[in-house]
Amino acid sequence: MESAAPNKSSKYNKIAKVLAFVSVLYIASAVVVYLRLGNVRDQVTLQISKQQTLLLNLSETTARNGADSVTESVIKDCAVQERTEFDELLDRLDKGLSRAELLKLENLFGSCGSFYAERKALMVSRLERELEVYVGHVEQLNTLATIDSASDYNVEGWTQLIEQEKKQSELFTLLVTKQSTIIETLISGAGAGSEQMKTILQEASDIQETLLLINRQSAQTRATLIPL
Repeated sequence: MESAAPNKSSKYNKIAKVLAFVSVLYIASAVVVYLRLGNVRDQVTLQISKQQTLLLNLSETTARNGADSVTESVIKDCAVQERTEFDELLDRLDKGLSRAELLKLENLFGSCGSFYAERKALMVSRLERELEVYVGHVEQLNTLATIDSASDYNVEGWTQLIEQEKKQSELFTLLVTKQSTIIETLISGAGAGSEQMKTILQEASDIQETLLLINRQSAQTRATLIPL
């Protein structure tokens, strides 16, 4: 009976040692996982920062109706001489053009008229795709950090800005259509003071006013997205 006690004590000691070893392994594993998660969070945060910079650059270029290298490689303007002739005739459209000049303008419109609108549309499309990447990174950070970071990275503000840019792009394209309609109507013989022309010109004016309004709104939204 006396020999049973030491054996029992030895057994308990072994169990205690095993439990202690398991605890150490668990703690060590937990520390490794924590450190790895911290490293992943840092990497995702860095990706968000880089994506935010890209969005800012694209949005500023889009706002001034410019284009990045990707868009420039896809959307090509008409030849320099054609662009010069087109812009000169378009500037004089409201002062009156001869029929020959109107026909020349209509011909140039096919290759030059929609360039800026198409470029704007592609830039907005680029912004949309880059926002999707940005939101994906933020959602990944939310999962890793188990918190909602959407407000910290102003996802709502970026979404609003791109919706405003989309609206501007749509109006820009519509304005190009109206310009084409004006040229076609003048060629058909309608006078600049005809009711038909007055209606078209008023519609074009309304589009321009709406464009200016949304442009101001998008400028205000963009200002809130620039990091201090």
